Amino acid sequence: FKVTSNSVMNSFFIPRLGSQIYAMAGMQTQLHLIANEAGTYDGISASYSGPGFSGMKFKAIATPDRATFDQWVAKAKQSANAMDSMETFDKLAAPSEYNKVEYFSNVKPDLFKDVVNKFMSHGKSMDMTQPEGEHAAHEGMEGMDMSHAETAH
Repeated sequence: FKVTSNSVMNSFFIPRLGSQIYAMAGMQTQLHLIANEAGTYDGISASYSGPGFSGMKFKAIATPDRATFDQWVAKAKQSANAMDSMETFDKLAAPSEYNKVEYFSNVKPDLFKDVVNKFMSHGKSMDMTQPEGEHAAHEGMEGMDMSHAETAH
């Protein structure tokens, strides 16, 4: 799955699934997790990020089969909550502590992309899942006169 941050740098970590990844504003990182057994796994925010940090914990559920996963999705889609706008997202993202789990029946198309892009100038996000060389053109430097730039040797 893909990970980003809406504010400070953070770390997404599920110790028993053996992987940790950083989440940073304006960037997208990707994490692949495999649970060898069905179960509920403890997850944490592994980087200090301010008040409420100690309560930034969650449960990751690995279902035993696709049918059980589909049942979980169907239940989530019955929620009265909808993440249908940036305003709704901003309310959820406002600083808070020790919140209960919430489910959303639907999510605004491209919401993840909108969150990443709101931190980037000219709508260009840094996708850390892209192959090397994707940012070689150094977009955003056009029009800058570097003829008088000094270099250290």
